[in-house]
Amino acid sequence: MTRKRQGIKVPEIRVLVVDDEEQLAEAFRKKLSKEGYAVDTASTGSEAISLVKQRPFDVCVLDIRLPDADGVNLLETLKEMEPTLEIIMLTGHASIDTAIQSMKRGAYDYLSKPCKLSELSSVILKAYEKKSLKERNIVLQEQLQRVETHDTFIGESKQMKEIQRLISLVAPSDVPVLILGETGTGKELVARAIHAMSPRSANQFVAVNSSTLQESILESELFGYKKGAFTGAHNDKIGLLELANRGTFFVDEVGDMGINIQAKFLRTLETGVFRRLGDTRESKVDVRFIFATNKPLENEVKEKKFRKDLFYRLNTFIIALPSLRERKDDILLLADYFLRKFARGGNKKALSDEAMKLLSDYWWPGNVRELANVIERAVLLSMARTIILCDDLPQTMMESRPDNAQNEKRHVQGETLDLKKVEKEHIRRVLKLAEGNKSKAARLLGISRKKLYQKSGGDG
Repeated sequence: MTRKRQGIKVPEIRVLVVDDEEQLAEAFRKKLSKEGYAVDTASTGSEAISLVKQRPFDVCVLDIRLPDADGVNLLETLKEMEPTLEIIMLTGHASIDTAIQSMKRGAYDYLSKPCKLSELSSVILKAYEKKSLKERNIVLQEQLQRVETHDTFIGESKQMKEIQRLISLVAPSDVPVLILGETGTGKELVARAIHAMSPRSANQFVAVNSSTLQESILESELFGYKKGAFTGAHNDKIGLLELANRGTFFVDEVGDMGINIQAKFLRTLETGVFRRLGDTRESKVDVRFIFATNKPLENEVKEKKFRKDLFYRLNTFIIALPSLRERKDDILLLADYFLRKFARGGNKKALSDEAMKLLSDYWWPGNVRELANVIERAVLLSMARTIILCDDLPQTMMESRPDNAQNEKRHVQGETLDLKKVEKEHIRRVLKLAEGNKSKAARLLGISRKKLYQKSGGDG
């Protein structure tokens, strides 16, 4: 069963009512169920604990006096089990001291018996909104380093207009999307644009990069874990999948996901069901999935590094992003945008004719991300000057000019270009510019240090 809010179907709010007065608990259940809530009831503390172990709840309505438990102590137990669970206390013996005590220990609010059912429903909804806000804040903290701008969509090329058309076409649906493209082409940006134009835009966008985490860490990040699941698991951790509930989940560099996690992830993709590490119960999420990779997944399937069934599931709707060298008409438009973006204090900067030609002729293995880094560096080096000169651009770009001319000549003669060799040579030049500092070179290229090592073949 689902509830409709603002014309969007979303899963119902999961409520647990814990009260030993069975007639009252049943009245609450009937009333709240009619309003679209998913309601379970318990008459004892032990029964409540058992239900919370079996499945997750959003809000708990808890009687302060139970046959086998003190409500305030039970409040603490339930909060330990589910840190984001919001709890509303019910008391037939209202006192300021009791209310303050329960609020100090984490209760959202308290109501005195007898309470109006309409009042209870209103408080539950507010408690749920607080829970959602809390989860979104967690997401924002974990995703703060991954936010990108709309840089990649600057341009008038046919390729980018086609990308925008595909985004508009697929955004309203829940179809899984696979975004293909080289490093720095803006795959996450496209995923965010799909989310922003979708019915889920008011909910979370959660992203994870499979290439930057070890397999064991990635598994715990995706699915979360229960306290004691492994050494160092001192508290429960909500997984990114659970945080993305009702929103969009973006898996970057899915081709780097380990084969063991792929099997678990396929089940979640197909059914929405997953299990936290160390947990005995299953959880269910309502998530729209978007994936991205710079690897040819067909080859990964042939080499048995990627599951065939998962590949076919991802291959439903594909958006292939062009490299920057394939949209040369956009290079100077993007450069002008970055000049305005990075120039401080309203200082206007412009490119010299020679600098424009160098930017236009360059190979751009790091794509838009590399262009942004190059322009930001040039703005800093030019200092008070209003004109960006070739000397403000990286020496590696100057050195690559003969290579570019030779590449053009080879292309005309019909010789096949080896992009990997060109990319590897560029990485070597950047490492030289960075004086062997791998972290600095990775930042200049806009890639992770691990990816730098992979692309350079272990050199440097």
